[in-house]
Amino acid sequence: MATHAKKSNLRNLLFLLVFVGFGCGLILAVKPEALLGNWSMEQRVDGVLRGFAENTVIATLERLVEDTDALEAASRRLREAPTKANVEAAAAAWRSTRATAQLTNAFAFGPAAHYNFDKQLATWPLDRPLVEHTLAEMEAGRLQLDARILRERMYSTRRGLLAAEYLLFRDGQPRSVENLRPAEFDYLVVTARALRLEAMDYLAAWSGTEHLPTDWATELEAAGFKPRRSYAAEFAGPGEAQSRYVSSAVALQEVMGDAVTVAEELCPAIQEILSAPDPGAAETADSRNGFADLLTTLEGLENAYYGGVDGARGHAVSDLVAGIDDVLDRRIQIALADTAYRIEAAGDPFLTEIDADRELRVRVAVSACEKLFTRLELATPLITMHPVTLPWAPYGVFEVPSVMRTWL
Repeated sequence: MATHAKKSNLRNLLFLLVFVGFGCGLILAVKPEALLGNWSMEQRVDGVLRGFAENTVIATLERLVEDTDALEAASRRLREAPTKANVEAAAAAWRSTRATAQLTNAFAFGPAAHYNFDKQLATWPLDRPLVEHTLAEMEAGRLQLDARILRERMYSTRRGLLAAEYLLFRDGQPRSVENLRPAEFDYLVVTARALRLEAMDYLAAWSGTEHLPTDWATELEAAGFKPRRSYAAEFAGPGEAQSRYVSSAVALQEVMGDAVTVAEELCPAIQEILSAPDPGAAETADSRNGFADLLTTLEGLENAYYGGVDGARGHAVSDLVAGIDDVLDRRIQIALADTAYRIEAAGDPFLTEIDADRELRVRVAVSACEKLFTRLELATPLITMHPVTLPWAPYGVFEVPSVMRTWL
């Protein structure tokens, strides 16, 4: 028995030495800034979550409401006075709205996933035969189309930004006023109106209806929208009673998961759009807006990483990554800038002369994007599996050994 006890004690001692050695190695691998204490890290994580909700999501959606409002106003002016200047103004308002809508790709979780806001804004492909059928019904007097009918009785494949694009553009240019039928003016106004309502509802889903301007909340109620509670409060308050997030790790996984997904989908899109094998196959074929779509999608990813829209940035994911591995953070920042530069260097295939080096420039742009994707993947576990973010999964609690908590 004594021999067994001695062997057992020896094994325990050896295990302890190995464990302590592992811990010491972990200490050496972590920057001194990360060892300042869990309290500091917790404060930074809390700031990032609040900032993401307020400065990235809500600020973007407020801009989207403003843009859709401008699109609706421009569409009404076009219907009242069908001139070349007015159709060009409506087309410009569409491009601005499309640019802001692309920024929302960086937060496709939460309300976007629960209520399909991304599909309400732009379902692809557009069902053009059904759009034409709807126009024919309007012209025959069998359909009085309004925003409520369009939203509640018709599939999203015949409304949203892509329906407005179809009504406003052909071959990358605003349509000739002479070719626009009266029913198309009406359809455009109703589509823009529905877009504005959806944008306001999207904002309400994040901010809470009670935090909307009174006239916006009243307008939504009159249009049949139900009040929404603040998803931002849930997202920024993980672990609290009203939140569906059990921990900050799960909330950060949403942010980083979408960042990685946006980068992953952007890389083949660069190849497809910049090579332009078939302009008719692109999502925004009528406006030929694909080049701008790439840059604004990347801008949305930058906003998510840098902590908000340009001019309203605060606590950032970048700060969390830099606190653990500042070299990786710098490499992500370089990859973001380099991807944008390489896309611009390749140029819009419909506005840039096709030369012998174009294929190489496109490949370089794709390569820059792939580096960005890889680096974001590397950063994800660093900040989502830090001990202060426990538990690391929605179901079940995963504990870090107490001795490691003191090291990290």
